[in-house]
Amino acid sequence: MSIESGLRQVTDAVRERVPELYDVIRRRLQTEPAEYRLAGNEQLSVAESEAITASLRDVLDYIAVGSAGSVRASNEALREVRLAARAGISLPLFLQASRVAQSVTWDFVLEEAHRLLEDTEERVAVLRRASAHHYGWNEIISGAIIEAFEQESSVYALQSRERRKMSTLNALLAGLPVDTAELEYTFDGLHLAAQVWGAQPDAVARLIGVKEGRRPLLGVTAQGDSYVWLPWSARQGKPSERLAGIDWPAGARVAFGAVGAGLEGFRLSHRQAGEARIVAEALGLAEVWYDDVVLETLAMHDLPATRAFVLDELKPLGDVFDPDNVLVETLHMYFAVGENAVATAQRLGVHSRTVAYRLRSAESKIGAEAMHREELPIALRLAKLVASIGRDEPSSTTDPSLPTPAL
Repeated sequence: MSIESGLRQVTDAVRERVPELYDVIRRRLQTEPAEYRLAGNEQLSVAESEAITASLRDVLDYIAVGSAGSVRASNEALREVRLAARAGISLPLFLQASRVAQSVTWDFVLEEAHRLLEDTEERVAVLRRASAHHYGWNEIISGAIIEAFEQESSVYALQSRERRKMSTLNALLAGLPVDTAELEYTFDGLHLAAQVWGAQPDAVARLIGVKEGRRPLLGVTAQGDSYVWLPWSARQGKPSERLAGIDWPAGARVAFGAVGAGLEGFRLSHRQAGEARIVAEALGLAEVWYDDVVLETLAMHDLPATRAFVLDELKPLGDVFDPDNVLVETLHMYFAVGENAVATAQRLGVHSRTVAYRLRSAESKIGAEAMHREELPIALRLAKLVASIGRDEPSSTTDPSLPTPAL
C-alpha cells in the first residue's frame, strides 16, 4: 500500500466519525483550557460550533493531500477569531483552545491508523506523513488566526475604557508586559481573586469590597461576567470565614481562588477561581472556594481516569451515578460529617437505625476492609462530579514508536 493510499484510507475513516469527533472536541473545550469560557455568549458559541465543523473538513482534506497552496483559514474560523477578540479572550488562550481541538483530532487519526493499517512499517510511514501534513496545516492556520486576531484587537483596543481595561487584564494574566497604571491597583502583597457570573456580578464585587472596606479591582467581560481581585492581608485571616454571611443577589454565583502573593499570586488566584467556577457549574453551586474543591479541580483534568477510579471503588454499591442510590448517598454524607451516624441521620432526615442498616448493607457489599480505605470517601466525593459531567470520552491508542502528533 502506498503512503498516499494509506492517508486517504485513514482520513476517510475519520470523516465517518466526524459527528463523534465534533462532540468530543466540544466537551473538551468546556473544561480546557480552564479559563476558556464561552458560557453566556451564544453568538460566540455558535461561531465555535461552525468553525469546528469547517476546520475538521479542511484539516482532514489537508492531511490526505498536503498541498500548501490550497489551504486558507475558513470564513467560519475567521469569524470565530473576530468574535473571540471582541469578547476579550486573549490570543494565547484562543490558541490553546485551538491546540486542544487539534490534539483530539490527532487522537482519532491514531485510532483509525491502528485499526486499519495492520503492517507496522506502513502505519508508521503513513502517520509520519500525516503528522507532517497536520503540522503544516496548523502552521498556516495559526498564522492566519494570529493576523486576524491582531487586526480585530487593534479595533477592540480603541473602544471603551472598560474594554481597554479587560484587554490589559487579559494581557497581564497571559504574562505579557503591559502598562498597569490605568488599573489603579497595587500588585505587591497578597491578593484574593473571584469570578462572578449569573445575576448582578458588579453588585457582588461591590459587596465583597464593602465587607472588607477595600476597593476591589473589577473587570467586566463581554459576556457580563466579572473578574474581581481584592487586596488581602495575613491579619485578615481566612477569606472564607471573613466573607461568610454575605447575602448575594438572587441568581448570582461566585467562585473564589486562594490567596496569592505578588503578581504571580494575582494570576494564580484568578486561575484557581476559574477552576473552582467549572466545579461550581458542574455541581450547581452558587458559592465555591478553591480550597474546598481542590480535589474536584484536579479530577476535572482527567475525567476518564476519575470515572474509572470511582467505578473501581464503588461499583459493588450498584449504579453509583444514580441520585436515588441511598447507599451511595448515605456513605457520602457519613464521611462528610466525620463518620458520625447520628449526624448523618439528621442531615438525611431519616432515623438513626436506617443509617445503621444502610451502613451494614454497604459494608456487606464492598467489604469491611474497603470501608476503611482512604480511597472510599474520595470516590464518594467524586461520584457526584462525574455524574454531573456525563459520559466519558473514548480513549486513544498511543505508541512510543509513532511520530509526535502535530499540535
